[in-house]
Amino acid sequence: MLKRPRRSQAARSASAQAALVAAATAALTEVGFARATTAAIAERAGVSTGALHHHFASKEDLFIAVLDEATGRVLTLFENLSEERPAKADLSTTIIQSLWTVYGGMQYWAVWEINIGWRSDKVWAERAITHREASRDRIYAAIRDNPALTQHTKEGLLELYPFILAVMRGMFLETFSGRSEPLLAGQLEILAELLKSRLVTATAQPKRAVARAR
Repeated sequence: MLKRPRRSQAARSASAQAALVAAATAALTEVGFARATTAAIAERAGVSTGALHHHFASKEDLFIAVLDEATGRVLTLFENLSEERPAKADLSTTIIQSLWTVYGGMQYWAVWEINIGWRSDKVWAERAITHREASRDRIYAAIRDNPALTQHTKEGLLELYPFILAVMRGMFLETFSGRSEPLLAGQLEILAELLKSRLVTATAQPKRAVARAR
């Protein structure tokens, strides 16, 4: 019987960190910021609190990793986005539905819990703001640097993304007073149509855009 190759220390560390981020996300989502203690998170991850602090110096650092995980999902979306796959007519729907899996999923409640929980702590409130701004810049860079998108599509996405994000955050909060899937589907369809219209407009007016740039 062949022995499985031993994982490297780096691989084991990455696996443990991912488990802790998942446990922290679940704790924040299910029991809230105040009860998402290091002990509770470590128990969910199946490790000791000492092991938790081996990977994350503080609970706050672990929560930053939770925020990074959410940002990473959006970065992956825009880094892999291609106008050839699907056709441009369906690109907007793909973007909106993919973004909603992040901003509309219950896991995103963990992000709300962190930001609300830190609001009265000046140091960590400022760090949350700084992190949010850095995440936004990384997402914008992922759009600008994607070679599979035309310049006009990039411009349309960069222009409309802040609005889409604001709408989706509001939609997510509305789900706590009753989640009507047909209503949400209709709102997402409106967002997709708006984005599609903006992308088509950007493509149809390249000369005007160049003239303004001059």
